[in-house]
Amino acid sequence: MELMFNELSVIPYSANKYEAIERMTLFAKTFKKSRDLGFKRIRSDVSVSEIRLADDYTVHSWLIDSSVSPELKGFMFGSIITPFINEEDGQVEEAYIEAEYFYKRNEAEKVPCLGLAAAHLYELPTISLNTSVEWQRNLLPIIVEKDETSEDHRIPNVFDESCFGEEGIAAFVENLGEVELIETTLNPDEKDIHLADHHGKDELQALCNRLKHNEYVTAMRSTDWGGNTFIRKIHKNGVVEITLFKSQRKYALWVQTTGRNYRETEAIAHKLRERYS
Repeated sequence: MELMFNELSVIPYSANKYEAIERMTLFAKTFKKSRDLGFKRIRSDVSVSEIRLADDYTVHSWLIDSSVSPELKGFMFGSIITPFINEEDGQVEEAYIEAEYFYKRNEAEKVPCLGLAAAHLYELPTISLNTSVEWQRNLLPIIVEKDETSEDHRIPNVFDESCFGEEGIAAFVENLGEVELIETTLNPDEKDIHLADHHGKDELQALCNRLKHNEYVTAMRSTDWGGNTFIRKIHKNGVVEITLFKSQRKYALWVQTTGRNYRETEAIAHKLRERYS
C-alpha cells in the first residue's frame, strides 16, 4: 500500500533549516508508523530534491544532513517515489484527466490539488507535513468537477503518529488490508445480458456466455466501442469496461461485478483479464 503526499502542506515553508528538520523528522516518524500497518511508499508528483521545506533546504537536504538521525533517514531513503499516478494505471490516469480536482480551503477558495486527487482516485490516505493547523485534520475536503457537475469528498489524512489511533483513520486503514471479494449468489442464467443489435453482437454474446459463469459478474451490456486493451476502464461502483480489442471494430462490454470499491473492482478486473482475454 502507498500514501499520497499532500504537496499543499509544504506551505508555509519553515523559517529556517532547524524548523525544517523538526517538521521533516515528525513526517518521517509518521511514515515509520504507517510502515507497521503495511504502507511501503509515499507517492509524490516531484522528487525529494524538489520538495522544498525551507529556503535552500529540501527533503533531499534532510536525507543527507549529518545532524539528522541516521535511523530516520535510513528507512526514508527511496520511500518517496514519483509520479502520483502509476504509469501502468491507465484507467486512473484517464479518470484524473476527465475531471478537475480542488482542495476546498473554505467556502470561497478552492485550490488545485494533486496528492489529494490521487488519494481520491486510489482510495488511499494522504500524508501531510505538519506545517499549520490547516493540515492537522484527519479529513481534508476536496471538490471533483466533471461535466458541469460538482461533488464534495473527504480524504483521510495523517500528519503525526497519533493519527493512526484515531477511530476513523484506524477503520479506514483496516479496510485497506487484504482485499476480500464477494461472490454473487446469482445463477449464470439469472444474470442480465443486454446487447445492441449490431455486427459485433455475436462476438459480444460469445464473451457474455463465458463471463456469466464468473462468480464476480452480475450483469452485462454492450456499450460504445473503442479501446486498445482488454480492460478499458475500472469504476469504483464495481463496473468494468471490457474491449474486444482484437476485433475489427473493437466492440466493448459494460460488466457489473460485485466490487464495492475501486480496489475490489480492480482485483476482479485482473482476474477477468487473466481468465478471458
